[in-house]
Amino acid sequence: MTSVSCSSVDDVVNFAINKEEKAMEFYQKCADRAKNPGIKKFFLEMVTEEKRHRDMLKDLDVLGISDVKLPQVEDLQIGDYLIDVEFYDDITYQEALTLAMKKEEKAHAFYSGWKNKCMHEKTSKLFELLAMEELKHKRTIETMYDEEILAWD
Repeated sequence: MTSVSCSSVDDVVNFAINKEEKAMEFYQKCADRAKNPGIKKFFLEMVTEEKRHRDMLKDLDVLGISDVKLPQVEDLQIGDYLIDVEFYDDITYQEALTLAMKKEEKAHAFYSGWKNKCMHEKTSKLFELLAMEELKHKRTIETMYDEEILAWD
């Protein structure tokens, strides 16, 4: 499935699973190519996080989606002030964090945009859940960036 629609919750779940698998593949390729062992480890952790997202989607009780309580997640908005970074074999840790942060930011924006386009309550709630998951992931990376990059001075 390459495009998304609001037609059914199952379609949205399958679309999201596919997006998580593509993210896993991307981060795995980065890990395979990264020359620095610490950066390789970071990208492998990203693979694990995307697997967790995929597995959460596979195990999701779509019938009970309306009852899911979504936590409030603070967006540090660090990514708002950074430019996109392309992967290269000698990528620095700061650039690796930025690359991942921007990917999560874009995924959050994508799902947030779709949550208001769906007329069906369950598909809208699912898009909101997906957006929150991406925002939580972005928040984790932003915290790492804040503590490990911005705290250097």
